Amino acid sequence: MKRLWAEMAVAAALTIAAEALVTYVILYILGIPLWALAAALPVFWLIQWLAAPYLIGRGAREVTDDPSFSWLREVVRDIAARSGVKEPRLYVTDDPFPNAFAFGNLVSGRRVAVTRPLLEILTKDELYAVLAHEVGHARHFDVELMTALGLIPTALGLVGNFLLYAGQALLLAALDEAALFLGIIILAIGFALFAATLFIQIFLLWFNRLRETYADLHAARLLGPAAVNLAKALAKIQIYMSNVRIDPFRGPVLTVPPMKIRETDPDKLLSEWLSRRVSPLADVLSTHPHPAKRVRAILQWAGRV
Repeated sequence: MKRLWAEMAVAAALTIAAEALVTYVILYILGIPLWALAAALPVFWLIQWLAAPYLIGRGAREVTDDPSFSWLREVVRDIAARSGVKEPRLYVTDDPFPNAFAFGNLVSGRRVAVTRPLLEILTKDELYAVLAHEVGHARHFDVELMTALGLIPTALGLVGNFLLYAGQALLLAALDEAALFLGIIILAIGFALFAATLFIQIFLLWFNRLRETYADLHAARLLGPAAVNLAKALAKIQIYMSNVRIDPFRGPVLTVPPMKIRETDPDKLLSEWLSRRVSPLADVLSTHPHPAKRVRAILQWAGRV
């Protein structure tokens, strides 16, 4: 636990340092005063914070008085009570892949969502384990943390992508050397912003993976030896996801990002993950730890290895 906290502190510090460095360089080059950024960032954060629950949860249906989901509401209610947090609002989505995610804020209310395929492929115990992980995110204020730390790379990414598209359009439509030169300059700036965003994302993704591990630990503490059900759920989801194509814009909230695997038996996949040596760089660009790392940690916390 102490090691995890130390790693999260280092990852957060390096993320903030990277953002400060990149921001300072950009402001210096453009000659923009620091006070302008200090005024703009809170507004940008507030817009994101308020809009995110509705953007992330688009297409999701809140489970209120539907008797077919009463058992699921009881599961969430029990996990919330054991976690010492207010019961999150429960949503079900029709996304064509098994997934669960936490979202929302103090204004919209804390929320957790599950997809119908997840309800179909997991047992009740496995669903309990997955939802314990998601409630862990709510308990740890991960939505607020990641929104705040992600402000600068999000802004840089939006501007960078706009400039890349604008530069390409100018190059394709250029009628003289001046337009061609302008297109090249805009493309160069876009690539520079893309590189700056990637530099920051290396540290931000590291921090995000640690928060996922922290949510796994929360579930393991609640479940004890039964935390093996979280490992089994991850294996089942991974097998399902191995043949699914996902909209990249939904990638950040996936319980298990798609990976190509050959195994179709969850128990055999768990055994394979436990014996696999995973490179430290295997998940460096991922929002979640490599599943083999997650499963090994979960089973250790559960006292199964």
